[in-house]
Amino acid sequence: MKPLRIHLHSSLQRSPTDYAAYASYCTRRLQRLRHSKPVKKDLLHIKQYKSSLGTRVEAEGSGKGSKAKHAYRSIDMKNFPSEILAGHENYFLEPLYCSERAWAQSMAIKEEERNPSVGDGKKKSRSKLRADRIKRMKKAVSYAVLLEELTASTKGMPVEEGDEEKAADVPVDEHTRMEAKAYASWMRGNLAMEQEDWKTACDEYQSAFTLCESIAGSTNSSGDGSDENKMQQLELQDFFTTRANNVIAPLLRYCMYELQERGVVTNTNIGGMSKSLQSSAASGSSTIEFRENSIAVETKDLKMALLKVSDLKKEWEDEQTSNKGSADDAKFMALLNGYDDVISLVNQESKQLANLKAGPAVNAKKFQFVNIMGYAKYQKLKLVMERNEDMVNGILKRRGKKVEAELKHWEEAAHLYDALLQDARAVASLPGGGSVENFAGDAFSDVEDEFLLEANANVLRLRSLRCYYLAKMHASPLVGKYSHAVALLDQAETLAREALEEIGACDQMERRDEILENLETVVKKIKGEKCRVFSMSYLSKSGTSKSSLPLLARLHDYDIPADPTYITDVPPKLEPIACKPSFFDVALNYVSDYPVDQLEQVLETHGEKAGASTGLLGWFRR
Repeated sequence: MKPLRIHLHSSLQRSPTDYAAYASYCTRRLQRLRHSKPVKKDLLHIKQYKSSLGTRVEAEGSGKGSKAKHAYRSIDMKNFPSEILAGHENYFLEPLYCSERAWAQSMAIKEEERNPSVGDGKKKSRSKLRADRIKRMKKAVSYAVLLEELTASTKGMPVEEGDEEKAADVPVDEHTRMEAKAYASWMRGNLAMEQEDWKTACDEYQSAFTLCESIAGSTNSSGDGSDENKMQQLELQDFFTTRANNVIAPLLRYCMYELQERGVVTNTNIGGMSKSLQSSAASGSSTIEFRENSIAVETKDLKMALLKVSDLKKEWEDEQTSNKGSADDAKFMALLNGYDDVISLVNQESKQLANLKAGPAVNAKKFQFVNIMGYAKYQKLKLVMERNEDMVNGILKRRGKKVEAELKHWEEAAHLYDALLQDARAVASLPGGGSVENFAGDAFSDVEDEFLLEANANVLRLRSLRCYYLAKMHASPLVGKYSHAVALLDQAETLAREALEEIGACDQMERRDEILENLETVVKKIKGEKCRVFSMSYLSKSGTSKSSLPLLARLHDYDIPADPTYITDVPPKLEPIACKPSFFDVALNYVSDYPVDQLEQVLETHGEKAGASTGLLGWFRR
C-alpha cells in the first residue's frame, strides 16, 4: 500500500484570534472525523465497537466504576497496525485536532488571565488558572507526541501465538513524518515556555524551525514538473517559510534573550536563518531610547513585537541599499503594520491601568507605556516622512522642461510638503519625555527637551519649503499671480532664516549639517526667484504680451497676434447691450412738436428774397 501524504499544517486554521471559538470548531471537526464511515468503528468511544483493535485492554479490577466498565470504551491508537493507519487520513487528523483543541483551550485561559472579563464569569485565582492552563498544554503535547508516534509506526498485523510479528512499512511518507515532528517540537516548546524552561524551549523551537526550513527546501526541489504540482509546491514552500520566520523564529529569539538575561551562553546555530537573528536576539529589545529616557520593555508580547519590527526594518534597509533607494512597497507596508501592532499592544496594556489609583508604581508603569507609545509613533512617522522627502527629490529630478509639466511637478511637490508638514506637527505633539518623578499621568503634557526643539525646528523648515513651492506655482506663466508669489517668497525666506537659527542650536539632530546646507541653498534660490518674479510681473504689465483678439477687432493695432489665423469669431461672440441707454432718457426731455407758424414765416421770408433775385446767379440761388 502506498504511504499517505497528509498536509497537517495546511489543514489547520491559520492564526486564530478567538481561541474559545477555535476550540469549539475543533470539537465539531473531531465529531465529523470520528463519524466518518471508514473509521467509525475505530475512533468512536462507544462500547458497540469494543471488538476494534484500538480498544484499550483494561487491567483486571481497574476502572472502579468508570466509563470504561459501562457504555464508554477507551481507545489506544498505538494498537492500530500500520496497514490500518495507512487506510485513511482521519487516523492522523484525530490526534492533530485533539492537540489543537487543548492548545486553544490553554490560550483561551491565558487570555482570561490577562483580562478577567473575557472568561465565563466565574472568578478563579491566578494560580488555578495557571494550573489549568499548564494542564491543557500538557494534554496538547501528549496528543502531538501521539501523532508523531503514529506517523513512524511500524506495527504489523496481529499474529497467532508462537508466530513472529513482522514489522510493517510506515503508514505515511517522509514529508508527513517531518510535519508531525515539527508540530510536536513546536508544541513541546510552547509547554516549556509556559513553564519558563527556556533551555528546553529554545532546543524545541530550534528543532521545529530547522524542520520547517527543511520541508520548505524539499518542496522546492521535488515535484513531477506539471504546472499544477509546481503551484502546490510553491504554496507549501511559502507556507512553511512563513511559519518558520513569522511564528517560530520570534519565539526562539525570545527564549534566547531570556537565557542570555540569566547569564546562559547559547551556541544556537539555526540552519537557514540569517545571522541577524542571533544579533537581534543578543541585543534584544529589553530597553528603548526615547527623548533622553531609557525605557524598559517588560511585557513579553511587546518584546516579541519589537523584535519583529527590528527584523522588518533591517529587511527594508537592506532592500533600499541593494536597490539603490527603491524598495518594495510590500515590505514598507509590512514595517508600518509592525509599528501599528506595537501601538495596539500598548493601547491594550494602558487600558488595564486606566482604572487604577495613582501611585508611584502605577505612574511608573504608565510612564513606561506612554514613552513606548511615543517611540512607536515617532518611528512610524519618521519612516513615512523620509519616504515622502525621497519622493519630492525624485519629482524635482525628473522635472519637465515644458511649462505645463513644470507646473504639475510644482503642484506635486507642494502637495507632498503639505503631508510632510502635518506629520512634522504630529511629531511635535507626540507623548513622552520628562522623568518619572515629574510624570502626573497625563500622556500629552508638554515637556521642553531636545526632541521638542528639533521637532519645532523641522516644522519651520517644512513650512518654508512649502511656501517656496507654492510661490513657484503662483509664478508659473500659466497662473501669473506674481503678487501672491512675491508675498509667499518673503514668507518662505523669513521662515527659512528662523529654521536655520533653530536647527543650528540643535547639536544632536540627525543629518544636521546636510539639512543646514540644503536650507542655505534654498535661501539663495529664493533671492533669485524674487528677481525673476519681479521681472515677470513688470513684463506682464508693459503690454508686450501677444494679443489674443481676432483680426477684425484689432485692425488698427500693429502687434504680433498669438494666432495669425484667428480672423473672427464664428459664430460671433455675444456682447452685452443696455436695455434703456441713459442718453436717450435725457434727450427725451428736450423733444417736442415742430413750431409750424414760425417755420412757415421763415419759408415765406426766404421765398420772397429768392423770387427777387434774377439773372444767372439768381437762378443758382434757387
